[in-house]
Amino acid sequence: MIGDEDLADMVDRTRRLRQGFAGTAPRAWDPATAGAELTVQLGHVALCVARRRGMDVSAYEDAARPIGDLGDELADVTLAALSISVLADVPPAHIELSRTAASESEIETLLLLLVCAGQAAEAGLVTAGYRHQPTGTPVLLPQASAATVTAAAQFAGLLGLDLPAEFRAMYADASGFLTSYRDGDAR
Repeated sequence: MIGDEDLADMVDRTRRLRQGFAGTAPRAWDPATAGAELTVQLGHVALCVARRRGMDVSAYEDAARPIGDLGDELADVTLAALSISVLADVPPAHIELSRTAASESEIETLLLLLVCAGQAAEAGLVTAGYRHQPTGTPVLLPQASAATVTAAAQFAGLLGLDLPAEFRAMYADASGFLTSYRDGDAR
């Protein structure tokens, strides 16, 4: 599970990566862009899960860009969810374990992750001014971001993965890429 120290560390690393990646994109990112990136990363998670469940995903694979490490993809989902908060300058809320219901089912846990991520992406769109404030009581960005991280951690735990460790590994890889990019080795 994710504790306050893990969350603070992941937010700090997200800030550093967002600053580093800012120079690699043709346009500046905002909370809505990060929400769009969240959908990309959820697609990668779904590809991994589909493959795990024996589905033929060959039509969706790219040999030059292998996507097969579910831990790394969950770390990318976490980065995208936290990026929404970081880019809005709205820190995620203290993670409330009751916000997401634990399940022993891989599919139910994945669906919960999708629900939370959808709420985070919607909150990012509203915060960035791309979407109207919905009626009712939509989940606010701090809670939606934290719930997405919690759901990703629950999914990782169900699979025997440690999300904070996966996040640190993804951070190391991304930092290496950024160093190569700055040095002109990765364009």
